[in-house]
Amino acid sequence: MNSPVLKSSLLASILVLVLAFASGAIRLLGEEFFFSKLAQTEFNTPSITGPDRLCIQFGSVIGEFSGGGDPTLDVYEWKIFNTSGQEVFNRKGGFETISYTFEQSGSYQIELIVSRASIPFPKQTKNIFVQPAPEVVLKSSYQLCGADPLTISAVSPSSPNLPLFEFEWKDSDGKVIGTNNTIVITSSGNYTVDFFIPSKDGLQDCYRSLSSTIIDSSIFEINSNGDIVCPNQGLLFSTEPNISGNWYTQKEGETNLNFINTGSSVNIDPGALLSSTGNYDVIFEVVNPDVPGCVIKKSKRITYSPLPDFEILDPIGSSGCNVADGTLRVRALTAIDYIFVEETKFSTPSLAAGEIYEIQNLESGAYNLTSALGPCVNSYAAVVPIEITPPQLIYDLIDFKGETCTDTGKELGSFTIKLENGPSDGYFRVLTEKGETATSGSFLNQSQIPVTIPGGKFVFELLDLDSCTAPRKEYFEIPGKNQVQFSIPSELSICQSFDLVPTTSENLEFTLIAPDGTQEVKPAGEPLVINQAGKHKIIGKPLTASDLCPTSKEFNVVLVDPVEFEPILVREDCFGNRTYEAEIFGRDPENLLFTWYNEKDEIVSEGIQLIPISTGLFKLDVQSKNSEACPIPPKEFIIQEPVLEVEVSLSSTKLCELKPSATISFETTFEEEVTDIYWRRFEESGEITLLLEFKDSTQITVDVPGIYEASAFSFIPEIGKVGPTGIGCELGRNSIEVDVTPNRVTFQIPETLSICETYEFSPETNQDLDFTVTYPDGEIVTKASTETFILNQEGIYTFFGFNPDPTSVLCPDEQTMEVTLNQAVEFSPKLQDLSCTGIYEFSAEIGNYTVSEVDIFWRDQSGNLIGSDQNLILSTYGTFTLEVQPKGSIPCQIEPISFEAPVPVLSLVTEIIAETLCPDQPDAALKVDADLSEVSSIEWWYTDINNNRTRIPTEPNQDEILAAKEGTYEVLIFNQFDCLLGRDQVLILRSTDSVRPIVEESYQICPRYEIGPQINPGNFANYEWYFETNLVSNSPTYKPNQLGQYKLVVFSTEGCAYETSFFTEEECELRVVFPNAIQPGNPDKPFLIYTNYLIDELEIWIFSKWGEVIFHCKQTSLISEESTCLWDGYFNGQKIPPGSYAYRMNFRNNEKNLTKEQLGSILFIN
Repeated sequence: MNSPVLKSSLLASILVLVLAFASGAIRLLGEEFFFSKLAQTEFNTPSITGPDRLCIQFGSVIGEFSGGGDPTLDVYEWKIFNTSGQEVFNRKGGFETISYTFEQSGSYQIELIVSRASIPFPKQTKNIFVQPAPEVVLKSSYQLCGADPLTISAVSPSSPNLPLFEFEWKDSDGKVIGTNNTIVITSSGNYTVDFFIPSKDGLQDCYRSLSSTIIDSSIFEINSNGDIVCPNQGLLFSTEPNISGNWYTQKEGETNLNFINTGSSVNIDPGALLSSTGNYDVIFEVVNPDVPGCVIKKSKRITYSPLPDFEILDPIGSSGCNVADGTLRVRALTAIDYIFVEETKFSTPSLAAGEIYEIQNLESGAYNLTSALGPCVNSYAAVVPIEITPPQLIYDLIDFKGETCTDTGKELGSFTIKLENGPSDGYFRVLTEKGETATSGSFLNQSQIPVTIPGGKFVFELLDLDSCTAPRKEYFEIPGKNQVQFSIPSELSICQSFDLVPTTSENLEFTLIAPDGTQEVKPAGEPLVINQAGKHKIIGKPLTASDLCPTSKEFNVVLVDPVEFEPILVREDCFGNRTYEAEIFGRDPENLLFTWYNEKDEIVSEGIQLIPISTGLFKLDVQSKNSEACPIPPKEFIIQEPVLEVEVSLSSTKLCELKPSATISFETTFEEEVTDIYWRRFEESGEITLLLEFKDSTQITVDVPGIYEASAFSFIPEIGKVGPTGIGCELGRNSIEVDVTPNRVTFQIPETLSICETYEFSPETNQDLDFTVTYPDGEIVTKASTETFILNQEGIYTFFGFNPDPTSVLCPDEQTMEVTLNQAVEFSPKLQDLSCTGIYEFSAEIGNYTVSEVDIFWRDQSGNLIGSDQNLILSTYGTFTLEVQPKGSIPCQIEPISFEAPVPVLSLVTEIIAETLCPDQPDAALKVDADLSEVSSIEWWYTDINNNRTRIPTEPNQDEILAAKEGTYEVLIFNQFDCLLGRDQVLILRSTDSVRPIVEESYQICPRYEIGPQINPGNFANYEWYFETNLVSNSPTYKPNQLGQYKLVVFSTEGCAYETSFFTEEECELRVVFPNAIQPGNPDKPFLIYTNYLIDELEIWIFSKWGEVIFHCKQTSLISEESTCLWDGYFNGQKIPPGSYAYRMNFRNNEKNLTKEQLGSILFIN
């Protein structure tokens, strides 16, 4: 490409990336399709389509505009300008459709330039007006007032630009019933209204649809659960369907209305709402807020019936046990239909107020009398006394105690039944004042029966086992205690923890007892922390002194897990419109509460999704609907400004004919936003090549010249960010031209080169270059021009020179060089001869060359050349070197071989070292003592006593022989050149020494006490004591301390070795042996004692039968196994009479301080 005009024209005409999508893959459209598309331009001329007006609702509105044209060919450049003419939007790329969020009212201008094949269409503009949306006044529901018409409106009549809007009202059947903002409704049902501003393009701008439900407030009924109410009862009234209104009561004959409350239901409590008995109307009044002055009333008649009351008069007692002749007397205080005695067949007829009636034929006992008047009932307890009380039923009630307060509530009161005539069996029953059984029980063989009972007034009866009943005539009273009042929920669902504040109007203190037993105490009004599941107990007690008792209440707590959630981005388009959603990990959103906060802590959404219209620090809180709120903070997340466009920069290194390829680098702002990169090349021929092999690469290497373009996209399909063409949202693009650079670097190398084995070579150049050398075997090495290459192969070397600076304008150059490789000479200096007068002769030994093919260099230690022939004669001594190189080659990089010509050794001090020829040995060793490093051969000679001299056959370098015969032995030593260096001779005679080591065959020892003999084998020069095979001592004497075999080797002063052995056995007992019978006067049977080696001292006493000592002996220096204490059996010159005599013997080892005593008897015989 040499024509700038052509390049510019080409670049302008081919900047079109033609992509088509099939099954999700990108393919390049063919040239035929490309030109066919160009031919169809009259059918897809670009033009802006979209709304003329937009209405801001909820702070912003999104406008969508399309540019038409052909998105597979066209490049769109969109701009939007606000009322002040300021550009607020600018996007360029393959965006046929754009979306923009308008947040401010005013006039805006949209500008579009579409280019096809780099040829721009005329600029398109469109003006739009953004205004506030009309104020909606239509409510979700209305009430008709009977047949009266109802007028409703969709939006406020004062809304701006209202005349521009068109309205369309439809009824439940979808029939259009009106076209104005206001409509008159006469029947109930569901209604919808659509309103919009028609645009010139036939669109419906500012479109909105609303709906409302209309009901007739006069169509309802009043329901109740009865029409008669008693003083101790209540009635529930409600409407059907449920509608809200005012509830009243009005007594028959009166004009005043008594207001109760407002709602769809009411509970009538006679004591609080009805002044006296009689007929009442319960009135429900509907006030229609949608129709001023519309009031609809309906009523229901009820009767407030009085309580059938009566009093108990003095009864007539029963004459005896189980005798039915007792009477109850009652007086009616009101009209009564009847009074019946529970658990009997007795009842009264109807009674008028003031009438007295007797209920006869009753046995003694306590009774519950119940009166009735219509549905109303009343009851009292009464008794029929017994006139003659059996002895077992004579009693008294004692020890009355009222209720008392406890730490958690109150304790029941009590009394004691005292049987006056001693223990008995029976039953008792206690009735309340209203006739209900308060308590009952039985007893066996008791005279005092304790009874616990709550506070109140009671009647009492006592029964024996035959059911004879003795009631107490009078009421008795147990003083009661009131308790504090507070309220708590019976069931509580919480998340993690909850602060519970009991409801009370009293000055109380609360104690919370958790399921694990832990307690917390707080005054009323302060929260109690609940953080456990299960049964809890709260005890309320007065905070100051009071007669009120504590109250204890239980409630159950259910722990609800906190909602696990995360705010995640689920959708984003190419124009910055985003949708966030609460990820709730499988929870049902219907059971959760969502709250989204913007950067100003304003609630902007209460649904599972958020469509933000601002940026900054947002927060999301998700709580469970069925529990108290979890005490966890909302999760914060950042909404950044959307990145809709990035700047793309391209740079390239040079493209050379040889190498290197050009490297194009891609850089962009907001790198983290770019997910995909597409490359394409524009050829000079006009062809466009899509370079899919370089997709997503930020650096590519190319060999073909041309114009290269890179496009940056953001493609995130998981959030729907795929763009109009399905490959993502284009963020930016740029292009760069790459062409071949003709100039090259310069360097010089020879065409041929002969070297020896290896050679360090560097091309000649005056430029700062690097070289890549390809060796004959294909190895590639790169070095700087200041470094050298090791040439060690024969063949063609290719030198590729280049400037390492990528910004250099010079391209590389390439040259070759043929190298001939010579092997290094294999050589070594060799000593050929050394005369006996000290003259050296050396020779150069050559292995792989002939002498004529090499150059020889002999040098002294100063490096002076002293010879170049193969042989060298030296009469001087020192260090010399030899170097041999191939002729005609660059010298081999070798080190000269150094060798020594030392001052020659012409004589050595020589001595024969001879062993003694011992009496017990067959021979003696002779060894030459001299510096044998210079000796090459040794000769041994023998001269007998007859002076006959013979050479002893030996190895050439044998420096030791064995002399078996007496005579003179001589040694001669020679160097490698047979020069005599030294000699010596020695006379050998056999030794006559007869001294040998003396030891016992065995010894007794005691290893336990380390006792044993000290063995002395005699006087010798050296000693070696062995136990088994181990050397244990070199001492002249030795004390064995192990059991086993010993060996002794001694050496005489002549050096002769003599060997003997012994073994040890164990003896650790102090032993004595003596006869157990004595024949006095018989020298063959005397008394004597033998001891072993362990006994050093011994003392013995022999006693007569009267305890007189008849023999005593003491020895302090005993010898092992020698007899001692010899006795002939006489005492004072008289023979000891026959018999058994006692002895006592003590013996001792001094070394280890061991002692032993032995007692026994000795027999004396004739």
